[in-house]
Amino acid sequence: MSNNSFVISEESIEVNKAKIIEMLNSTGRRGIDSLIKWLCESDFFTAPASTKYHLSCRGGLALHSINVYKLLKGKVDSGLLSLSDDTVIITSLLHDICKANFYEQQKRNRKIDGEWKEVVEWGINDAFPVGHGEKSCYLVQCCIRLSPEEYAMIRLHMGREGNSYPDAFSQSAAIYPGVAAIHTADLESAFILESRM
Repeated sequence: MSNNSFVISEESIEVNKAKIIEMLNSTGRRGIDSLIKWLCESDFFTAPASTKYHLSCRGGLALHSINVYKLLKGKVDSGLLSLSDDTVIITSLLHDICKANFYEQQKRNRKIDGEWKEVVEWGINDAFPVGHGEKSCYLVQCCIRLSPEEYAMIRLHMGREGNSYPDAFSQSAAIYPGVAAIHTADLESAFILESRM
């Protein structure tokens, strides 16, 4: 599924950064300026979306976030569910904020064409290992307040995977359809859209 040769140009990275900042500012949420400042001081706009799966390249995380936004917004625009523009923006663009300051370039020895060679690959250096959705919710709520629906959407965007409370996803999705919608938008982005890049 990974296309490790995919490269996002520096110009595209800057365009994606400007797009995300503009959309986040448009929410007018109290504390959004602090959140944007934190994003700009982190590697959010230049980090990969994964180590080897989808968009494992410089700028992949921001592009993935924009892709999830477009897919989730499409579900809302089609009438499939009703979410405010603010909720779509905040949940889709920040669902993976936990991946900021999370990846680093690491040297490894790999056997390539029968020979051992030193390669540089993305690896993980998690200084705050509390869980994927949990960490994203914590980081967002350091700056802005999430509604219960937004919290559930970000916290459970991975679906049932990795949840210590197995019924949390299905019970939350029954109350907040956005939980299922962002989960499927995230999967569609990673496994369909981005696998073709």
